[in-house]
Amino acid sequence: MGFAVKKNDVRVKERKKLTLRQKIIIALGAVLCVAIIIMATAYGVFVHYYNKMNITDIDKDSQIVTAVDYEEGDINDNELTDEERQQLENLYNENNEKTDEPVENDDIQESIKFDEKNVTNILLVGTDSRKKGVKRSRTDTMVILSIDKNNKRMTMTSILRDTYVKIPGVGKNRLNAAFVFGGPKLLFKTIDENFGIKIDRYVQIDFYNFVALVDAVGGVDLPLTPAEIKVMNKTYIPYINKSLKAGSNIIKVNKSGKYHLNGVQALAYSRVRYVGSDFARTERQRNVMGQIIKKTKTLSVSELNSMADIVLPMVSTNLTQGEVMSLLVNAKEYLNYKIVNGRMPIDGSYKYMKIRGASVLGVNFDKNKRYWYNLVYGK
Repeated sequence: MGFAVKKNDVRVKERKKLTLRQKIIIALGAVLCVAIIIMATAYGVFVHYYNKMNITDIDKDSQIVTAVDYEEGDINDNELTDEERQQLENLYNENNEKTDEPVENDDIQESIKFDEKNVTNILLVGTDSRKKGVKRSRTDTMVILSIDKNNKRMTMTSILRDTYVKIPGVGKNRLNAAFVFGGPKLLFKTIDENFGIKIDRYVQIDFYNFVALVDAVGGVDLPLTPAEIKVMNKTYIPYINKSLKAGSNIIKVNKSGKYHLNGVQALAYSRVRYVGSDFARTERQRNVMGQIIKKTKTLSVSELNSMADIVLPMVSTNLTQGEVMSLLVNAKEYLNYKIVNGRMPIDGSYKYMKIRGASVLGVNFDKNKRYWYNLVYGK
């Protein structure tokens, strides 16, 4: 009898142990379910915002069109006179004299391949379409954004729009025409063929959408000179106001100092090219981008959400979901990276030339290739 009672006690204990095990399994299952729901919700939110952007397939929009309505004195290499062709050839050859220093060697290429695992290069493109619905227009702003995870820095390298280049399948022309003739894919090929820089990801925003971006972050603070203010007020702000059917936006004070600029004023500042040449203009564009990054750091979650709702539909890109997810996950860290500015062509590597009456830059691409690799990769 006593033996039977002990046997029953053992069975009860075993049932209790089994019940505890089941509870643990149930608890773990519940935690797992909650985690899956949270992840699914987060992914759903991410996809929602990702799909707000204009995701492009650059291969589908890569047909080269040579007969385009180019708004600003198109330069067709086939129409050059013999005298102009000879002048260009002499200047181009003189400006691209070979040096004894090798542009590329196996050691540099191997180290760059290694570094490329830690550096992400994205071409930021600002287009100047004057008609709604126009997919291809001049890329008046071209900045290579290089995110270096090892050295915790972001490099923004402007490429001047008037750089005279060979556009594959088209001929010689200004760099800002490549996008018009063949979309982002042709622009990638043109930069690769002339500068030796391989890029296959881009983010594009039209200048007039840029106004909304600046307003979405609450404006930017930038130093202005009286000369810049005069040109902005007289030329650019009235034109932008008319295009956007906006209010006055005129800057009333005309003295040197730091000003808080709204979207229209920031765009006008970015487009000024009659004060300090086009080189100064690209520096202004980088200044505005740097200020936008700075302001983004201070926005709350709700403000960031509002900004995303406004800005993302205006953005075109071929970044994949995985790439955008990676950028978002690391965004907080990236925003604290050191920002390094550069521009091409560099001093001593170009000459001003007139082709068909248009001002262009004849460039020593070898010098600029070395400069860019050293700037971004330290090579």
